[in-house]
Amino acid sequence: MIRGRPDGLHGYDLETGEPRWSWIAPDHRLLLAMSRTAVGGVGLAVHADENGPGEWPATCTVTAFSTDDGNVLWSVPYDFSNEPWTYDYDRFAGAIALAPDRAVVLTQGRPAAHALSSGNTVWPPIAPLKGDSRLAVCGHGIVQIGLADGDVTVRCLDASEGSIRWETRPDTGGPVREVQVLLEDPLAILCLGKGRRGVEMLLVLDSKDGRPTARIPVHGPHGELRVQSTYGLLDDQPVAAVGDLLVAMVRPPGTYGDHLTAFTLDRGTPRWTWRSEGTISGVFASGDSVVAVSKWESSEGPDGTVHVHQLNGATGVVRAVRRLRGYQAGMRGRYHLDGDRRLVRVSHWGEGAWHPAQMFRLR
Repeated sequence: MIRGRPDGLHGYDLETGEPRWSWIAPDHRLLLAMSRTAVGGVGLAVHADENGPGEWPATCTVTAFSTDDGNVLWSVPYDFSNEPWTYDYDRFAGAIALAPDRAVVLTQGRPAAHALSSGNTVWPPIAPLKGDSRLAVCGHGIVQIGLADGDVTVRCLDASEGSIRWETRPDTGGPVREVQVLLEDPLAILCLGKGRRGVEMLLVLDSKDGRPTARIPVHGPHGELRVQSTYGLLDDQPVAAVGDLLVAMVRPPGTYGDHLTAFTLDRGTPRWTWRSEGTISGVFASGDSVVAVSKWESSEGPDGTVHVHQLNGATGVVRAVRRLRGYQAGMRGRYHLDGDRRLVRVSHWGEGAWHPAQMFRLR
């Protein structure tokens, strides 16, 4: 498990939590972002000089590192100073993406690819998308999503060659002020409307041609999709895909607990709903099951009672329940469930009594 901190990256043994290695950003630089995933044992980091308030360095550096030992494989300088999102630290992660044997970096609306092992440039120049832009990965393709003057453009690039597979401008029901990627496979993007004509909608796009297969309103008969808070997007994972369904955290009208509602990927029609009786911290796909972490606020302490429910993905019927015990269980953070059913929670904090990470075995 690799956790990013302002000073660099830190690797931990997933079974024991013991520190394995640390990579400290050179010359006291600030870590701005890390790739969400690793490919072939390689991850990416973005770092830059930390200047004074209101100042920003002209050049950042993208570094590829080995997830086994933290050793640097290569580094390439990039200029992000004129990007519209430069002062938004959360957006730097949208400027990098990993695919098999490819590391892709986005600057000035133009994606560039490097060989994962050497850092050599491997794509010819690609025409930029106007306005604000970000990257995602869908299957073996690199997806670039652009937003300009309220219009959204989505295009998919062949990861190996950089050729454009498809490009589309989906109907968003009105002008858009912000786009976020909630899921990469299938590609599910959240469009937040701008002005009186704007609507808030979750779009699911077909990875083969970009055709919208489902349009799920943030506010609808199902209630409200729990994908945002007063401070922006939730840190937790609010959606998962199982079979032909997209399972999302929702808050039905007149209720205080979170629910899970499964929507069909082809039309966005609700198929089943499950009530958690608490606050859901994350939802994951595990084979043909849906796994939900939820916390029931109670008098048992600051963390309440935390449960993990395993649901039948097709019907929403509960298959198994397990209670998580331990200080900080169920608190906010980034949750991950791997193929060996190890549930990992990475905290924003990590000093004193605050654990930087926890791992629970769900077998």
